[in-house]
Amino acid sequence: MQGKELAETLEHILKYLLIGVLLASAMMVLFVFVINWEDWFFGTKLDGTPAGIFLALKGISGLLLSYLILRFPGRIGEISILAIAYCGFLFASSAVTIQKLTGGRQSFSSTLAVFLSVPVLFLAVHIVNRNYGRGES
Repeated sequence: MQGKELAETLEHILKYLLIGVLLASAMMVLFVFVINWEDWFFGTKLDGTPAGIFLALKGISGLLLSYLILRFPGRIGEISILAIAYCGFLFASSAVTIQKLTGGRQSFSSTLAVFLSVPVLFLAVHIVNRNYGRGES
């Protein structure tokens, strides 16, 4: 019984950490949207309106995912898969850009790697909890 409670507490903590990661990434992107409409898409520099649209979409996506987690807790598994796709896209795009700009000396952003690991870890814990609860019934 104690193991199940610990696993549920871990999932609960990771859920709010996931919401924090999504909100933080959305706020970072929206900050750039407000300050300077300039962004990189897989190593290609975007300026002006295309960059503004891209930044707005990335920021709104993060906000929407965090809202969906709070609004539909029964669909948390599916939403966490979308969060993995969102964070994975941010990570992959920045990794290509970083490699291009540094000439291959640096591979990726460690911050975005941590941001990607949170939804992956949450989904793994969620699946284990769901299957563990089924086995006891």
